[in-house]
Amino acid sequence: EFWRNRKKINSIPAAIIYGPKGSGKTHLSSILKQKIDCVYLTSLSNNCLEQVTEGKNFILDNFTPGKCFPSELVMHFMNQVTYKQGSILLLSRLSPLEMNWNLEDLDSRIRSLISSEIKLPDDVLLYSFIVKYSNEKNLFISDKKLIYILERLDRSFESVIKVIDRLDTHSLEVNEKVTYKNIK
Repeated sequence: EFWRNRKKINSIPAAIIYGPKGSGKTHLSSILKQKIDCVYLTSLSNNCLEQVTEGKNFILDNFTPGKCFPSELVMHFMNQVTYKQGSILLLSRLSPLEMNWNLEDLDSRIRSLISSEIKLPDDVLLYSFIVKYSNEKNLFISDKKLIYILERLDRSFESVIKVIDRLDTHSLEVNEKVTYKNIK
């Protein structure tokens, strides 16, 4: 959808979001998937070319050169999507400059895409996310306990989700509020 106003016929209707594991790329793509009709893929095979129809949108997760995304198939896929006026959102741990597709044309295309880096969250953002996520679970945790969790947590949204989910499950099982002992 966000490539609808492209002016060149041969422009590639794709963008890449890259960053470390746990930075929120997949979560962002799930929000996009709710807004527009997309096909979510974690690898490409020959039958994926058959899925490319007029105006179809795709999200390719864990997009890196290799077995799941063979260079020649990626090239054909991108050509088909462009020809059929669809779009592709690529999610990767690697920046376009770090990827080596062993095809000069594909390397060039990937490096020319609109790209955006997502870094791991800082303490303020992570704290806000812990508060929001624990409140969504109806797990109300004191400020001191939240800071205690934050100081001991890996710096990723994924870590927050795992810890809060485990605390939620435990507090439901034992039917008590979150304590330092539970957190430990």
